[in-house]
Amino acid sequence: MTESITARLSDLDIKAIDALVKAGLFTTRSDFLRAAARKLLREESPQIPELFLKLQLQAKKKHLNRKDMLTELRKVRKELYED
Repeated sequence: MTESITARLSDLDIKAIDALVKAGLFTTRSDFLRAAARKLLREESPQIPELFLKLQLQAKKKHLNRKDMLTELRKVRKELYED
């Protein structure tokens, strides 16, 4: 079973993806996005449980509720993955 998602990307990222598709490295934008997601998941999956444990400990020390903990997690993700 597959499911569709919507993602917003910058014009520069779209142009780069389109260039890879035009060069024949990927058949479609979706093909590229699937490959990119799989690669990142393979690279990050082993670290995810450890990351969540660290975040839970930090949240307890800072007395954060679930909502605040998710906000902190998003900040960390943004620092790691966005330019």
